[in-house]
Parts: sequence; C-alpha cells; structure tokens
Amino acid sequence: MTRSQLITDLATLGPLLASLSATETPQSEVFSNELTEAFKSVIAREIYRNGWFEPREVKQALKGISTWLNHGTLDAFSSTYTFHEFRPSLGLILAGNIPMVGFHDVLCGLLSGYRLQIKLSSDDQQLIPLLIRGLIELNPLYTELIQINPQKLSGFDTVIGTGSDSTLLHFKSYFKHTPHLLRGNRTSVAILRGNETSEELHALGQDIFQYFGRGCRNVTHLIVPEGYSFDPFFEAILPFQAVIQNKKYGNNYDYNRAIHLLSSKPLLDNGFVLLMESTELHPPLAMIHYHTYSYVSEALDYISANRDKIQCISGTDTVNFGTTQEPRIDDFADGINTMEWLEHALK
Repeated sequence: MTRSQLITDLATLGPLLASLSATETPQSEVFSNELTEAFKSVIAREIYRNGWFEPREVKQALKGISTWLNHGTLDAFSSTYTFHEFRPSLGLILAGNIPMVGFHDVLCGLLSGYRLQIKLSSDDQQLIPLLIRGLIELNPLYTELIQINPQKLSGFDTVIGTGSDSTLLHFKSYFKHTPHLLRGNRTSVAILRGNETSEELHALGQDIFQYFGRGCRNVTHLIVPEGYSFDPFFEAILPFQAVIQNKKYGNNYDYNRAIHLLSSKPLLDNGFVLLMESTELHPPLAMIHYHTYSYVSEALDYISANRDKIQCISGTDTVNFGTTQEPRIDDFADGINTMEWLEHALK
C-alpha cells in the first residue's frame, strides 16, 4: 500500500466521523450500515463502560479527528517525511483519559509506513477499533497492517508509550534496548492579565472543563496578577456547572472539597470547581491551582522552569482561549514531532 492510497482511505473516513459528531442520524454512501450503527451504539453507550465518556465528549473527539482527515491536511502533514512501506513494526501503548486520545499516534504510525501493534487502554476499548474497522471496509489489507490488543507486544522495531510517570519507569526499563518514545503526565496553564473579557473567560472555561479536565491540554493552573478578583471568572464559567452532574466528576469534587476543608487550607468554591492557591501544576480532579505574580516576567519564568511539564498555554497568540482541546494535526504531544521521531527511530 502506498502513502497516497492510505491518505485517500483516511480522507474517506473523515466525513463519516464529522457526520457522526454532528447528527443523530448519520448517513454514509461509502461505509456499511452495520459500521454506522456500531458507531452510534458506542457513542450512546460508552458512558456505561467508562463514566467519563459521555456522548458529548465522544462526539467532540470525533469532530476533532475529522478535521485532520482530508487530503490536503494529511498530504501536507506527511509529505516531507520518510515512508517506510510497512516493513518495520511499531508498538503503541495508548492512553485512555479522553476518547480516542491515542489515535494521533496511530495516524502518525500509518503515515510513516509502520505496521502497528496497538495496546489499547482498558478505559478506551471500543472507539479506535471502529475507526480501524472503517479502514478495513475500504481495504482488507489493513487487517495485515494493524493488530489490536495482541496478547503481548512482540517483534516490534520501536515503540511509543503513554502512561503515568510511575508507569514510565517500568516502560523505560522494559524497552531499554528498543528505540522508544515515552510520554508521562503533562497539563496546561493560562496566564491572566486581569483585563480579560467575559467572553474570553467563558472560553477559558471550555479549556478547563471539556473532557472534565482529564486531558493534558486541559487548563488546571491559572497564573494571575496580585489582587486578582475571581468574581468575573466564576460568573463567566457558570454555564459549565453541568459538569457536576457527571457522577465521577461529582464524586471527585465532593471528596476533594471534604479533604481540603478538613485541612483548613483557604479554598475558593463555586459549587462545581475548587480553587486553591499553590504553585503545584497537577491539582486533584475538580480543582484548579492558581498563584499570583507581580510582574509578567515572573509568570514567564514559572512557565520556563516547568516547561517539560506543560503541554500548552491558553490565551496566547498561538493558543487562543477555548481552543486547547482543538489541536491541529501538527500539535504534537510533549512538543516532540512524532513523524520526525519515527523517521529517524530506526537509524
């Protein structure tokens, strides 16, 4: 299979995903009714397997992926990199914190011309296999190029793995003799100046609450000027209060509120998210950390000192408020160009 054929197949899949994300009755003249119905069923019922994967969140992930899957974007993204003609094998260990979060690695592996062995997260077992099933309907050859959930990864030439920082210690030992790209915990931040409009603060709420704040691109830390009043912020994010209706999110909110009230630490609470002053980057779920600065240079110094733990900075020229969870196809995790890494991994 050539890269050109691969891009054609992926671009054919794109409109189906866009349709699934936009309507309750998606139609396709290319793919089988069985596939479309399977997607609809998983979108509606995935929350019963994983309480975080509400239909709205799954549809948002499908919409995001669909924006990548067109001829122009895929060709521009891959054309300058080596195509290995599916001779080498790539092992993928995928995360499952948000729906289909590992598909970008699947996409990079295919566009680089690697056969894939995919270990899915136990939290996201249904969705990526449906994407692969769509490719197989277009060309049965994908059954030879992609293996999902082998009993054990074996015979691979290189590996990409994502997990917790503690899991990565195990990965580093296990894959020490194999070229590997391993990713751990990251999060995102926002620097506020104090003059943001209500529209900008509402958009920041999108960065905080989409996918219930569980992604590395979700903002979990605010850097604010001294004397900052959170009243406009709380008012602007009020439309996101429905997150508390999610059982898992609500349980985290109740637990962390109780724990921190017992500790007598100062806490801001609007009924669905907690704010606590701290320079730590990774707060518990349903909580946001914040700290203050006197000069913007102090905020920039903090960002620089923690750059290897930060995925993106909301409210900048390159990442507008409200867009952290709308990555472009070339917004690589951990700032490492996966296509470039795969090009040189075997050299």
